Amino acid sequence: MNRNTTKKKRIIALCVLAAVIVGIATTVIVSITQNKTSVKIDTAEAQVIVDDTFDSIIPSTATGTKAIMDKMQITVKDIEYGYEKNILLSCEYSVPNVKKAVTDNKNAIIDGTYKFFAESVKQPNATKIKQYLSEDMLGYINAAEMLSGEITLSLYEITDGSLQLYLDDTTVDTVTGGLITAKGLINSINTATYNGETVDITNSTTVRTGIKDCLALSNYDSSKPDTSNKIVVWFRELADEFERNFVANDQWLYLAQGLGTTLAITACAGIMGLILGFIVAIIRCTHDSNGNFGILNAICKFYLTVVRGTPVMVQLLIIYFVLLLPIGVPKFISAVLCFGLNSGAYVAEIVRGGIMSVDQGQNEAGRSLGFNFAQTMIHFIIPQAFKAVLPSLANEFITLLKESSVAFYIGVADLTQGGLKIRSITYSNFMPLIAVALIYLAIVLILTWLVGKLERRLRKSER
Repeated sequence: MNRNTTKKKRIIALCVLAAVIVGIATTVIVSITQNKTSVKIDTAEAQVIVDDTFDSIIPSTATGTKAIMDKMQITVKDIEYGYEKNILLSCEYSVPNVKKAVTDNKNAIIDGTYKFFAESVKQPNATKIKQYLSEDMLGYINAAEMLSGEITLSLYEITDGSLQLYLDDTTVDTVTGGLITAKGLINSINTATYNGETVDITNSTTVRTGIKDCLALSNYDSSKPDTSNKIVVWFRELADEFERNFVANDQWLYLAQGLGTTLAITACAGIMGLILGFIVAIIRCTHDSNGNFGILNAICKFYLTVVRGTPVMVQLLIIYFVLLLPIGVPKFISAVLCFGLNSGAYVAEIVRGGIMSVDQGQNEAGRSLGFNFAQTMIHFIIPQAFKAVLPSLANEFITLLKESSVAFYIGVADLTQGGLKIRSITYSNFMPLIAVALIYLAIVLILTWLVGKLERRLRKSER
């Protein structure tokens, strides 16, 4: 019957898990497939957006660029709706071969401009140089051969519902006949020939700026608009936050080192609490049984009252700042002493309850076999009591692990302090604190599983 019940529970759990996975997958797929733009346009409307966009990237004073745009033609031929809230425009373009025109005449452009600059009675500024170069540049562009081809442009629906033409550097360079490449070529030239001599113009900012302004483009955003669905955006932001908090500068080491400190404190304090708790429990049970250890019993009762009646954080602050800091005791040892004393009080009551639960006949049986009180406790009572309270002791160890998180109040670099350290660096609250909570949860789940396994084994041994 028990096996059948367990099997049914497992089947139900698997069905629930499968339903959750299917639900998440369906949500993601639907979100992606429905990520189409809600705006509908025709080719004429798309043409207006394309023309207005390219007109907006021409500075009114850039005569060379204006000449290119006057001869450039982009015609929208077809429209297709994509899955990124975008509209794909199939276009044909015709434009002067600016790249070849500049490449063939680069020396004349550089040398002529520098000669004008050097021979002017009053050295001209960049605007004057641009005006001087404009006539020559117009001649080069008008004489250039025409290029034609096909290109796909993308319109994206942005947050306010309007459409934005995506222009990356490659697209702009293509439809302007290699204008960006031509500008890069001119900027890479560091010398000019003047009166038969080579002149270094690396630091001739005025000359370079005048040429650049003649072929200038207004600033345009070459980054692709983010139109991802909300689920994809959330996962991307989560990944970026994870990288910023843990991967960057190996900040995850703060958590790893803090976890080691937390486990060390818990282990040391747990051993101390276990030993102290058994001693206190035996003293109290002995006093209750035969009246011995009266003074020790009073001390133990006082200890239990104080420790169980005050918060562990207050105990930690008093032990470190009031008692141990003045004599130079390290923070780690202070934390172990505090949590060990605190745990010992609860272990004492757990063990005392276990000893009292052992049938009185066991004590009488031991005495009848010739054992004294101490021998009877060691060989008969304590083994049975320990077996009875072992699950409770394991749960106390889990509680001790969680309570050790307040050790950061005295500056111990534990797991919590590691999370707070990352938080102070990144100014992020969510990721570091959630990470700390998940690590504690994972450890507690592992310990809980081990305790459950131990309890099942103890029940089997009883049968």
